[in-house]
Amino acid sequence: MGSSTISLGLGLGGGKSATSSGTPGGGGGGFNIDLRDTHANITARTGDTAGTIAFGTDTYDLYVFYNSTWHFYYND
Repeated sequence: MGSSTISLGLGLGGGKSATSSGTPGGGGGGFNIDLRDTHANITARTGDTAGTIAFGTDTYDLYVFYNSTWHFYYND
């Protein structure tokens, strides 16, 4: 599994999406989080579409499904 650090000021205050600028639903191209679940439940998933993005509710990490595996980006 690949991992690296990501530093986006995401506004994740319970909404369904957030933009990379940190403003939920802001103009232009939005940043959508497809799933919100625990690390264990996210990494146990299989068969998601490449590019599916998940947010770890217990880790605050971002996960991207690509090449049949989840790649996670630590919230440091």
